[in-house]
Amino acid sequence: MISPHRSAKHLRFVRSGRCAFCLHPASEAHHVSRKSGGGGVGLKGCDLLTVPLCVSHHRELHKRGEIHPYGPVETREILWKSVALVLRDRVLEEES
Repeated sequence: MISPHRSAKHLRFVRSGRCAFCLHPASEAHHVSRKSGGGGVGLKGCDLLTVPLCVSHHRELHKRGEIHPYGPVETREILWKSVALVLRDRVLEEES
């Protein structure tokens, strides 16, 4: 199993963005997948696999496993797309 990467700096960067669903200012970083990020039951995944979410969408995701009006499959697709965009933005920021 891969050891999850921890980065307080990256989490601050993620929280400084906009919610992946409503584009309101994000205040939380959601860990997208424990399994693919070295986590497991009771463990958070890799900090690099996080997306910016507002409080209400973060709570909804943990409570329902999806974000209304999107079903579980569409929600997962949006989350992974957001991971890719966050990582791209982070690389671009570091290069400038």
